[in-house]
Amino acid sequence: MVTPPSSFPMTYIQSPVYPFDIVPVVVATPLIPLGLAYVGASLEQAGYEVKILDLTFMDQKKYDVERVKRGVLSLKPDAIGLSALTWNIPRTYELALALKKEDAKTPIIMGGPHVSALPHRTLEECKSIDAAILGEGEQKFPEYLSQLFSKGSGPETKKIRGLVSRHDNKVIGDPDPVYVEDLDALPLPARHLFPLSEYIKWSKNFKARQTPVGSMITSRGCPHRCSFCTRVNNGTRFRARSPENVVSEMVELKELGFNEVQIVDDNFTHNRDRVFDICKLIQEKDLKLTFSLVNGMRIDHVTEEMMKAMYDAGFYSIHFGVESGDDRVLQGIHKGITVNQVREAVRITRDIGYELNLFFVIGLPGSNLESERKTLALMDEMGLPFTFSVCTPYPGSPLWDEMGSKMDSISWDRFDEGNVSDPLYIPEGMTLTEIQEVLEKARSLQKSLSK
Repeated sequence: MVTPPSSFPMTYIQSPVYPFDIVPVVVATPLIPLGLAYVGASLEQAGYEVKILDLTFMDQKKYDVERVKRGVLSLKPDAIGLSALTWNIPRTYELALALKKEDAKTPIIMGGPHVSALPHRTLEECKSIDAAILGEGEQKFPEYLSQLFSKGSGPETKKIRGLVSRHDNKVIGDPDPVYVEDLDALPLPARHLFPLSEYIKWSKNFKARQTPVGSMITSRGCPHRCSFCTRVNNGTRFRARSPENVVSEMVELKELGFNEVQIVDDNFTHNRDRVFDICKLIQEKDLKLTFSLVNGMRIDHVTEEMMKAMYDAGFYSIHFGVESGDDRVLQGIHKGITVNQVREAVRITRDIGYELNLFFVIGLPGSNLESERKTLALMDEMGLPFTFSVCTPYPGSPLWDEMGSKMDSISWDRFDEGNVSDPLYIPEGMTLTEIQEVLEKARSLQKSLSK
């Protein structure tokens, strides 16, 4: 299996960790790709030998498809799994084409949020991809390989839920993503398949209370339907691991040498009772770990009691998804919060002692210049570190569906909400010049608050 290259800013330190001649560029925030670590563990459990070519330490701007191809083929695979996000799908297509040209017989199977949202289009755009696993692959990937190696890739593969494949020049199968119901039944992520010592070493550069820093997922799915957000790879139904299962992985991370854990759930605090139970077990185990919620926490989940319990268990860093400073826009994107709730959540968590970071999105549907002025004013009023991006209609999001054929002619290379210089979505009632002016003001405010 091959991980996507990184989109994070690169450093100037290099580290050779691959079994071929690429000298990777180490990124600022390297974390083990947990999706592939989970799939790798499930494949091993099913009896397969798994090897991962990890491109996390390679900046996509330094991507050399021929070198990556040689690295993949040097592992002598019987099947190749590729994972991709929308912004790097062109690189994945290039690699699949190069691999198929060199070795036409080895099947190439793709997974990830992009193909889960657009399975037929993906296989039609890249004829070198033989099949795609849609949604969560821990169960479906081993099932497909079992059939592939025993019976071949025939028309019967269309009976496998959550799989599309190529047969007689047609794309057949079930285009609906499949999700794992019992998360406790999954083996813990196979971190041993990755260059663990490199992740430990470079995570010491994190701005954190403790290092090294690891990551984990305790739940999947988010029932909220913010219009700009895609949840196709993990679904919209919340599914959670038991507190005992969660804490068992925390113990393993501690034994591996990690002292801080980034929890990267979409919605960690959805079940408050579970949060209290997790916090209680952490304290009983006396793990002396610290925790941060870097994927964001919902404003409307904040209660003083829960936040105190989390803080006492070692949680200290919270990212809040604020998105906009205009209640009208928040309502229009189905965020389900108000600006006053933002103020109250910030007050509660700041008084307890949390380190806070706010997420904002510029150019949301329904925004106008007055809306963005309110957002800028809220950024200033909060006086906290914040991160902002430009609204991007990703495949699988309600906004993508609303845009329809308007997105068909836009190159996949432009799908990057971090590229604020070239936004591909402008809400009605705003101009590109106005969006860029707001972005510039946000950048200036961000710099002033960081001093």
